[in-house]
Amino acid sequence: MIKIEELNKLNESYKKDKSNVVLNRMLNKVPLVELITDKDTEFDSNFNVEIKTHGIVNQNNTGRCWAFAGLNVLREEVIKKCNLDKFELSGSYIAFYDKIERFNKKMEDIIKYKNEGKDLYDKYISYILKNGIKDGGWFTGFANLVDKYGVVPSSIFPETYQSSNTYEVNEILSRLLRKFYLEIEKTKDDVELVKKKYFEMAYKVITSVYGIPSESFDFEYVDKNGQYHIDKDLNPKMFYDKYIGLNLLNDYVEIGSYEDSKYKYGNVYEFECTSRMSEAHDLRLLNLKNDDVKKLIVKQLKSGELVPFYSSTTFKRVDGVWIDIMDRYSDIFNVNLRLENNDIIKTNARTGEHAMLFTGVKIKDDKTIKWKIENSWGTSRGNNGEYIAADDWVDKYVYTAIINKKHLNNEQLNCLGKEVIKIDKWDAKLD
Repeated sequence: MIKIEELNKLNESYKKDKSNVVLNRMLNKVPLVELITDKDTEFDSNFNVEIKTHGIVNQNNTGRCWAFAGLNVLREEVIKKCNLDKFELSGSYIAFYDKIERFNKKMEDIIKYKNEGKDLYDKYISYILKNGIKDGGWFTGFANLVDKYGVVPSSIFPETYQSSNTYEVNEILSRLLRKFYLEIEKTKDDVELVKKKYFEMAYKVITSVYGIPSESFDFEYVDKNGQYHIDKDLNPKMFYDKYIGLNLLNDYVEIGSYEDSKYKYGNVYEFECTSRMSEAHDLRLLNLKNDDVKKLIVKQLKSGELVPFYSSTTFKRVDGVWIDIMDRYSDIFNVNLRLENNDIIKTNARTGEHAMLFTGVKIKDDKTIKWKIENSWGTSRGNNGEYIAADDWVDKYVYTAIINKKHLNNEQLNCLGKEVIKIDKWDAKLD
């Protein structure tokens, strides 16, 4: 119990230090973030390893960062093959099938848990019903969607108001999911018939707000030389195979960095309940030392390939710069707030997850100094949609990166051959 006498002593001690009085006056008048701005937080666009990209996209009021990060890698292949100045793939198309697959998977999970004897008070069912349907996802899920459904240009399946503002449709689908649970809890009918009924209702909702993707389309474009082209009667899989052709499921691996008594470097971990698609395996992640992860990111950038990554949203981004604001708050209060990457993950100190792309890095004397980032928040934020990150921020707040396996050394490739270690949902640290 806190004693009033102790508080009085602390109060007197605080007031005796005149610098505290000045600090209090200052903090009453300005945002804390303004007190950590200096020359190191100014946008500097000089990088000696840099990949030119072709336009900033906008996920708007959605959690589709993972989809746009993946699509922005794929579109570069189309731009190269077709000699274009700019091009965009449809985020709405991926979201349409993600919503359908996600709703179906949640229903299947509920049925599975019910068959195992779990009820409303079990943490697995409770978690599904509490969280409902949301937008977030991982590269593995993106790869599964692309492998099954292909992709289309944004002109073929454009954004709608609802696809760019998903709060309401997510709430509607979440309500349907909860009603599904309540019905199978008391029904004596065939559960699969109930599932079919709710899938049809969900499909009607999703189709009404997104539209129905075309089964075939003509791909028309004008190249940088002013030449008109048309490729007729393509379907989304044909378009992907012809103009992109990357094998996302087999050629890429998600890599993270964390170690404690349960997690060890050099292993592959699979995280329960991370799949958003029926019959697709959960997220698998190769765990390496942080320095090795950064070296692989640099290697991929030097080869001319963009690097999707996931980070915490602990940052300063007022001027398009990502730094460790917690470390700088330490200077304001003279209180040590510093945590390293491993301890941030260990103590669940992330403040959200966000997917972006590394597009460049500055290296001096074989040491990484700063990083260039492409975001999916439109051009009104950052420096026309681009950001830079301090190397220290990358060390501490970048948790996973997607790397082409061809960049791994033999030892790292051998790690992929090890038996996958499964982690249950409640012990997950890197998912």
